[in-house]
Amino acid sequence: MPEREHALSRRKTSCVGQRRALFAELLLVYYFFLRPQLRKWGTRLGEAQRRLPGDEIIPSPTFETTHAVNIDAPPETVWPWIAQMGRELTGYYALDLLMNQGIPSVDFLRQDLAAPAVDQPMDGGFRILDLTPGRMLLFGGFNLKLPLGAAHDVTYLYLLERRRDGRTRLLVRRRGYCYSALGTVCALALETVHFAFIFPQLRRLKAYSESQPRRWASG
Repeated sequence: MPEREHALSRRKTSCVGQRRALFAELLLVYYFFLRPQLRKWGTRLGEAQRRLPGDEIIPSPTFETTHAVNIDAPPETVWPWIAQMGRELTGYYALDLLMNQGIPSVDFLRQDLAAPAVDQPMDGGFRILDLTPGRMLLFGGFNLKLPLGAAHDVTYLYLLERRRDGRTRLLVRRRGYCYSALGTVCALALETVHFAFIFPQLRRLKAYSESQPRRWASG
């Protein structure tokens, strides 16, 4: 009987060791192979390395991502969806439980909002830092509280570029700095949340913009 118990104990120990080894391998694959691709998802060669407006605000970030998507609509059609997000519970088109107090983001263009302006507050503790109507929205938050006593600064840039065919290339850059003794862990956690946010957001911005009638100017 004792021998059988020892055998079972050794088998359990072996299984636990194998699971830990597998988990460690998955973490390594994520960190060195999957994560670098997720951080620049949608970008073309060189886009993630470009110097963009707002980069100077957080000169030495602990986390940075750049994403991009082509939208089959001109910038002037995409811009209203960018201009209204994060204002008066419009939502950010994704992760509403965290970003919009659990209220679903709107899927229509609001007519009751004034034009965005620099220093205007936004939902989630953000404020508008800079903008060029029809072209660029830069917003961010500073000393935003996180669990376990940590805090972070973050900026978001939404840059609309007109392609040769008149359609839109949308670039989104997020830069941040974690104030935490566990800086790397903090950055990885924030990155994970961001990935859950940015991909559905870009998908919806593309769908909403492309659904608008009369996208192209005549003549």
